[in-house]
Amino acid sequence: MSKYYFETQDFGLSDQGIHLLRSRYNYKTIDFNQVAKIIIERGKELNNWIAILVLGVALVSFALYYAVGMFNFLTDGVRGRVSIQEILVPLIPFLMGVYCMYSSTRNGIVMRVFTMDGKHERFPLKELEQKQELAPFQQLLKEKAGTKITENL
Repeated sequence: MSKYYFETQDFGLSDQGIHLLRSRYNYKTIDFNQVAKIIIERGKELNNWIAILVLGVALVSFALYYAVGMFNFLTDGVRGRVSIQEILVPLIPFLMGVYCMYSSTRNGIVMRVFTMDGKHERFPLKELEQKQELAPFQQLLKEKAGTKITENL
């Protein structure tokens, strides 16, 4: 295992290249000679943000639909028993939907790595930004990758 100069939850940077990590274990390495282009820019932190946004809107819509139906049932004057579970059913989907919508709209600094074979990976740099290691990371990346780096901050 090589020493990582910079490490986040998703990747590590060493002399060999960019190491893709899962639970701090390297499962794939992108050598610097395989890199076609690296772009550091402000963008969406999630890869499938549109799907998460649609899921969030669907959950909030369901919760509101169910809550309106429950409100109409309670105000119609029809006598019947309503259990606490029926009142709480829209709460969990509503909270999950709001969180999904919030997560999908978060922007931050991300690094997009394009390889020679046409594939690309996206890595959020939030951890490096919080540790105030973003400037040294960019400097080391410029030394290793050379002119392949574009910054659009």
